[in-house]
Amino acid sequence: MIIDDKGRLFKKINLIDLLIILIIVAAGILVFNKFGRAKVVTPLAKQEPVAITFIIESLPEYAADNVEINDPVIDRVTSAYLGKVVSVEKKPDRSYAPDQDGRYVRSSKEGYCSLEFTVEGTGVFDGKVVNIGNTNYYVYRDTTLYVGDTMLFTRVKDIEKK
Repeated sequence: MIIDDKGRLFKKINLIDLLIILIIVAAGILVFNKFGRAKVVTPLAKQEPVAITFIIESLPEYAADNVEINDPVIDRVTSAYLGKVVSVEKKPDRSYAPDQDGRYVRSSKEGYCSLEFTVEGTGVFDGKVVNIGNTNYYVYRDTTLYVGDTMLFTRVKDIEKK
């Protein structure tokens, strides 16, 4: 008989004990799968040159004038050093406001402009995502940066290997 009159399986282990062992093993497997495969970039990972282009659709011109080539760029949240500014381009402001008919149309505010700047640094690539200082940067990601002495609310426009 497989189960005897005392409820033991093969006269060796109780069914309740077997059920508890199976639950503990299943919990261990779930914990390992959840936490055992974290994608943490090690300091030994291959760092490659990267160029990240950031865009700000509307900011005061005095703030845009503070962004200069060779300014250091640091992520405000993680304090990760992203690199140095290699190009800066001011463009007309990209604001949207309602017209006389109530439709939102593109317009400009006086004293405001849009800004596009490129930063060159190093990071670890995974497809079109680059990891710098254990933070993933990808196209259309919003981030807050310190560029020189100026804090800017930016969006990633493009990422490319150099």
